[in-house]
This record gives sequence, C-alpha cells and structure tokens, in this order.
Amino acid sequence: MPQSTLDGTVEPLSPSRQALPAIGLYLLFQLVSFGLLWLMSWKADVSPGRFLDDFDANWFLSVAQHGYDQPVHAGPGGAPAQNSMVFFPLYPALVAVLTFVGIPALPAGIAVSMLAGCAAAWGLYVLGRDFAGPRVGLLMAVLWSIGPGSTALHLAYSEAVLMALVAWALVAVARRQWLLAGALALFAGLTRASAGALIAAVGVAALVAVFRGRDGWRPWAGGLLAPLGLLGYLAYVGIRADRVDGWFWLQNAWQMHFDFGVFTWIQVKEGLTSDHSSWITVTALIVLIAVALQLWTWTTRLPLPWQIYGTLTVVIALCSSNYFQSRARFLLPAFVLTVPLALVLARLSNRALAVLLPATAVLSGWYGAYMMTITHLAP
Repeated sequence: MPQSTLDGTVEPLSPSRQALPAIGLYLLFQLVSFGLLWLMSWKADVSPGRFLDDFDANWFLSVAQHGYDQPVHAGPGGAPAQNSMVFFPLYPALVAVLTFVGIPALPAGIAVSMLAGCAAAWGLYVLGRDFAGPRVGLLMAVLWSIGPGSTALHLAYSEAVLMALVAWALVAVARRQWLLAGALALFAGLTRASAGALIAAVGVAALVAVFRGRDGWRPWAGGLLAPLGLLGYLAYVGIRADRVDGWFWLQNAWQMHFDFGVFTWIQVKEGLTSDHSSWITVTALIVLIAVALQLWTWTTRLPLPWQIYGTLTVVIALCSSNYFQSRARFLLPAFVLTVPLALVLARLSNRALAVLLPATAVLSGWYGAYMMTITHLAP
C-alpha cells in the first residue's frame, strides 16, 4: 500500500521496508552518541573502553560468562551483600549465546543492545504509524532513541531488549494477538523488574477483551501468560535467598527500594535550590519535564494499554530510592512520553526537523558521556 515518507513523496513499500528510516536514524544517532562518549573519554584522559563494561554492564557481563555463581549471604548488621541475581537473566542469556559462538563478552553485549534497539525502533514506528500515521511513527522511534537516557542503548545494558519486547507486545495487543502479547510480556518479565508495567497493560487489555466477549479463550491465555516470567524469576531468587522477598531484599545492597518518590522529590528540590553539582540540576529538570509530559499524555487520546504502561513506568522510575543520576535511564522505557511531542513535531517542516533532531541527539549524547566520563556516575 502506498505510504507517505518524510519528504512528502508517495511510493509503495513493504511493511518491513517502511521501518527502515526509523532503524537507520536510530543507528545513526547511536553512532553519534557513541562517538561523543569516546571523545569525552579522551578529554577526561581515560581509556574510552573503560566505560563500556563498567557500572551495571559489568554485572550483566559477569552473569553472561559465569551465571549466578555468587552465594547469597548477609553482611554486617544483616544487610545483604551485593549479588548478581538482582540483574534479570534474559539480556545476559542473549549475550551468552553470542559468546558461545566465539564473540567476546563486551562486543556481544553491545551487539545485543544495538540489535534489540533496532527491533525497538521498528516496533515503535509500527505503533506510531498505526496510531497517527508514518510520520508520527518515525518521530516516536527517533525521539525515544535520542532521549536523555539513551546512552544505555549502545552499552551492555538491558534497556534496549526491554523496549523491543514492550513495543512489539503492545503491537500484538493492538492486533488482538493475545498469545504473542502474553509471551512477549513473559520475556520482558525476565529482562527488568519494571516490566511489571507492561504486564499490567497486557493484563488489563486482556480483561477488557474478556468482558467484551472478544477472541474467546485467547485473552485469558495471554493475560495469564504475561506475568509468568517476572513471577518465575522472583520465585527463583526467593528460593536461592531462602526468603519470599529475596529479590527485593537483595536490592537493599544498593540501597534501592520503592519509596513513593520521597528520594526523588528531595533530590529535585536540592537540584533546583542548592549550589550542588550541575548534573543534579540537569537531572532534576529532566524529572520535571518527564512529569509534565506524563500529564500531557493524560490529555491525549491514547490507547488504554499505552496509558497504563506509560504511567506505571514513570511511577516506577521516579519512586525508587538512590541513584538519582539514573532517572533519565529509568524513564527511557516510558516511550509514551514521546507521543505528544511526536504529534506536535509532525507539523514541522523537514528542514526544521533536520536541525532539531540532530541537535537534540548531540545534546543527549553529550549528557550521557559527561555523566560517565567526567562525574564518573552510572548512566
């Protein structure tokens, strides 16, 4: 079927080829961001490769190479010691597949992230195209790929894998492919704990279909399938830790827990009113912008599963204690925040977008590189 492209021409494209601009721009902007990381590394007089397997990446790559080989034990005062089981298994398992065929762990981790990012950009394009046309779909994919936390997309982190599963699960929900949606949510639950937002979105959508008498037994099956990955892994960690709340208990080693946004609120106030490091102020502004965008999405007529997923993802991102500098990365899966912006930017000329989008990509890439190379904080 003929589709309009960004330059206004109309030509017949296969469904897969329609997404090539979104995938191509995703790769281009990741290359720009990656290049900025290398330049900032040299400016900081540090080997560029030092940051690629640091922070969470080091834990993921350890699981990929050695599995969950750490015993669970408590440190002084009964607090748990840091343990790799906090890091969910799907991403390191995919990395392990590539290492099995001879690819070193770090390149394998980056390759998995980049390939998953391509799949995510494709899925976001499809979501946006079906919602408001190909131009909006393209902008949704691009805006997600150049968000403030997008540095993680070309590191050995699991955000890209999660986003690919989220995007295609929501495509499956829209197309009433309940078994596929449930299976993708299951795998998302093996990727990050924040997949609970997707599980809730799939579950509610399935319940709506059941109450409306649609699609027979399939919504039941998809809804019941969705939480099995997350629940299964939490049960595994609970057995290893010999306590029901094992995974949540292990999170305490990083001083991480759900605090209803108290820590984030304190950090935002300090970032805006105190003479602290500049990164705290920038991160505070990112948090406020995310909240404003979340409110904006509530005034936009979005599909119910998108609203549920987006709202819960923002709540999870902003209501965890510690690691304030990582709020932008925690918000990265909240692609719904890009929808109102995409709808507005779709009205701009191609010339304006050709200036605005690359400039945003450079600013975002610099921010991520600055956090890692100058402040030496995890993205």
